[in-house]
Amino acid sequence: MSSVANNHVESLTKREIDVLKLIATGLSTKEIARSLGITFKTAACHRARIMAKLNIHQVANLTRYAIRNGLADAGESGRAAERQAELFQQIRVTEAKYRRAMDEYAAFLKERVTIGLGNPDGATGARRLHQIEQLAHQEYHAALVALKEFLFASKASS
Repeated sequence: MSSVANNHVESLTKREIDVLKLIATGLSTKEIARSLGITFKTAACHRARIMAKLNIHQVANLTRYAIRNGLADAGESGRAAERQAELFQQIRVTEAKYRRAMDEYAAFLKERVTIGLGNPDGATGARRLHQIEQLAHQEYHAALVALKEFLFASKASS
């Protein structure tokens, strides 16, 4: 790590400390921006200023610095990063499931129209596929809500 003896936490603004805490939890610049309700460019600017002020140019070293200076808990940073990764994975899985269900339902409706069948609403198959699509949509929505709540809880605790 570069010399940080002359550059202390006191040289950072409150917002830069907030950003440093989020960096230490493993969030990307894009995720930090979303979490703090700022633009990506602003978050990147804060990150660059932190690195310049502390003369630290690697995320791992920033994380160590935050932990050593009481801005982040090593265990908490790891748990937060793990939880966030789990939530993003859950969103990817549920989104894929939802898209498949929508595609199957749309294909079923298209096939019925192609072969000249009437109103698909009365068909048992259409109802079943629609129910599957609706359940997949609910799971995807729940995953998005869980991530949003996690990010806002992280923001509130920092």
